[in-house]
Amino acid sequence: MKIMISAGEVSGDVHGTYLVRELKKLDPNIHFFGLGSEKLLAEGVDIKVDISKRGTIGIFEALPNILPVYLAYRKMVALMKQERPDLLILVDSQGINMPLAKAAKKLGIKTVYYIAPQEWLWGTAKGVKKVAATIDLIISIFKKEHAIYKQAGANSVYFGHPLIDIVKAAAKKTAHPVIALCPGSRSQEIKGLLPILLQTGEKIKAAIPNAEFVIPAASTTMIKKIFSYISEDFRPMAVVGQTYDILAGADLAICASGTINLEASLLGVPNIMVYKLSPLTYFVGKYILKIGEKMPYFSMPNILLEQKAIPELVMAAANPKTIANEALGILQDPEKQQAIRAALSTLKDKLGDPGVVARAAKSILEFSTK
Repeated sequence: MKIMISAGEVSGDVHGTYLVRELKKLDPNIHFFGLGSEKLLAEGVDIKVDISKRGTIGIFEALPNILPVYLAYRKMVALMKQERPDLLILVDSQGINMPLAKAAKKLGIKTVYYIAPQEWLWGTAKGVKKVAATIDLIISIFKKEHAIYKQAGANSVYFGHPLIDIVKAAAKKTAHPVIALCPGSRSQEIKGLLPILLQTGEKIKAAIPNAEFVIPAASTTMIKKIFSYISEDFRPMAVVGQTYDILAGADLAICASGTINLEASLLGVPNIMVYKLSPLTYFVGKYILKIGEKMPYFSMPNILLEQKAIPELVMAAANPKTIANEALGILQDPEKQQAIRAALSTLKDKLGDPGVVARAAKSILEFSTK
């Protein structure tokens, strides 16, 4: 069997790797190839295209990457026509993966979406129906997502969230407060948020001189970018490939909005979500797409828990002074820390039982042979 996989960003590369590993256990003879990055390559996937450096959040932020992503799309379509895979597995990265799914449909190639588009959360009813009509099998990772896609006519299954299986670490506490600075895995996030987080760290250090700071890097490519922003004045450690250990050992994590918030929260670590887009993208999201009216919160932990368990600092509030004040308010108040941990302790119950990835892999293979 030949399976083409498409994971356009670092987080998708991680999720795709765990899925490929489980699929190999069920059928060691599957040949995997397609679009991915370091981790899928290490898992034995024949990577033909890598656009992980091109990941962005936002409408206008994506404009500089349109041509490279389009060229990657063309190459993937050509590969589909040449290789005629038995199945196309799409992981996250809606921008390239939905067009690839449409191309696969025209070629008669079955499609599975793993970490599907969040049209059900942030999008429109029309967007939900489009995903439902285009994808042959959706592996939903949230109960509400599953219900909405099913209602729209999708062939959706739900086994829980894969992070239940993936996020595991042993906490290694030190005598000093440890703060994890997590700018995200996209180049855009590192460029926009890391300088702010570094300035925030300096302000926290001024108030708590024995505080230690660590930056978890998602890949070797990302750590090179991270080091380019670190100066002699403030030098946090930056480590690649140990994200969960770093988070588990932290007293506080200051995170870009996204998967990292959910990962920190699953580990029970108090964290602050910071979110910054171009003013134009934010305007479109707030006043045209009216995202704020659809959901009361931006971060997935708060959305799932239906309460403001962790602070959210968005746009103008995502500045070094405000972030540092919020961080110090948590670090210097044990009762506040305990309240956040207590709220986060119920999060796992919202995400299903262990064995999610194995169940998803079994479902995919069963679907592929129908």
